[in-house]
Amino acid sequence: MRLPKLKLQSNSLTVQIFALFWLTFAILLAIVFFVPTLDARAYTELKGEELRYYQKELIISLRNNRILNVLTHQSEQEVDLYHPLDGRSDIPRPVLVNKDRNIIGASPNDVLQLQKFIYQSDNPLKPLTKRFYNIQISGPFLVHLGLVNEQSHLVYFVRTADPQQEFVSFIFDHPFFMLLLIMVISSPLLLWLAWSIGKPVRELRLSANAVASGDFTINKKLEQQGATELRLVGRSFNHMTQSLEELISNQQRLLSAISHELRTPLTRLQLAAALMRRRQGENAELYRIDTETERLDKMINDLLLLSRNQLNNHLLREIFPIQEIWEDIFSDAEFEAEQRSLSFTISQQIQSPEQHSINGNISALSSAVENVLRNSLKYTNNTITATIYIENKMLFIRIDDDGPGVPDDECERIFQPFYRVDAARTRETGGTGLGLAIVANIIQQHQGEVWAQRSSLGGLQVTIMLPLWIEQ
Repeated sequence: MRLPKLKLQSNSLTVQIFALFWLTFAILLAIVFFVPTLDARAYTELKGEELRYYQKELIISLRNNRILNVLTHQSEQEVDLYHPLDGRSDIPRPVLVNKDRNIIGASPNDVLQLQKFIYQSDNPLKPLTKRFYNIQISGPFLVHLGLVNEQSHLVYFVRTADPQQEFVSFIFDHPFFMLLLIMVISSPLLLWLAWSIGKPVRELRLSANAVASGDFTINKKLEQQGATELRLVGRSFNHMTQSLEELISNQQRLLSAISHELRTPLTRLQLAAALMRRRQGENAELYRIDTETERLDKMINDLLLLSRNQLNNHLLREIFPIQEIWEDIFSDAEFEAEQRSLSFTISQQIQSPEQHSINGNISALSSAVENVLRNSLKYTNNTITATIYIENKMLFIRIDDDGPGVPDDECERIFQPFYRVDAARTRETGGTGLGLAIVANIIQQHQGEVWAQRSSLGGLQVTIMLPLWIEQ
């Protein structure tokens, strides 16, 4: 079986994750194995320069009889008289241990630390060193003094040292804080990786939301930011966006062309009917021809409007205050209702509507609201109410009337193109069955919803729900 060839680049997401994983793992190993050696209180073997330093110090102590003086003068005070340190407290002081493990020449303050150290370090072939707060003990070194019954001793050196800072000792004594240190060191690397992956993904999400809102603008950042794999995804997304825009534009142009082409035979039919009326006079057949041609002409106009709305909704979008959708429409409806002696009530339940905005085509949205309101004005008996409110970051526009209404099982189908509840009533009112279909199309293109149900006034209630614009 042949394995697939991998073409890895330095900017590849695979390479970045793999390299960062092993880099973090290497840092973790370094901290686990190296950092504990930095603890000055740990037992460490004397090597290199440090070992040679104490060997030299041992020779000097033998030549200057310091070690012999330690045996001769058992107390620390007497020892200091025979080999003063010239005011320097950092010079190692020799302390002897005989074969019975008796400590000779040690300060009373150092005895306890020396006992602990001697218990751990008693091999002159492998001398150790360790810091006890402010003193450092090193050794042992084997010496033969040639005295009777005291031929061999172990020599340890004690010197004053700067104490290790408390917070450093605290870290070494508590593994949890050592783990926290590892997390602090590795976090910037992991944050950088998460940021480098998350930034282009966020751009992709914003572009996807824009496409869902009908904005087909190509985002070149998707092809220029992030790892190679994410750039390729961004390029594919831009290609898809461009294809969708071309597909929708072609569809709308085709529908517009078909609608325009239908006008030619319709115009000829109207002209022929006019000539026949001039020759034969008015009759029922000509009246029927005129009625149907007018209905067909209105249907073609509605199809053109539907096509135009679909195209403009994608091309012409802006962010505007929500009240611009209904202000002019409701004002005109109030005037018309007054002329027809109808009751039109507006219930605006939004405080400061100018503070809320919508991203969309203001002309199309206003047309949708007007279409619903015109439908109510056409079928109402006496009363129409319009209610506007916001709930869960959604704008609701609800219009009720007291007309004949629609059966419950047909409330969903009235938004389908060319659907008529009552064909006879439609002929009387001049409807084509496209009005509410246009409304549904506009609202859906704005990521909203529209539905109908029986109104509490006895007629039809139509509710439009639209998402508010939220700053990204």
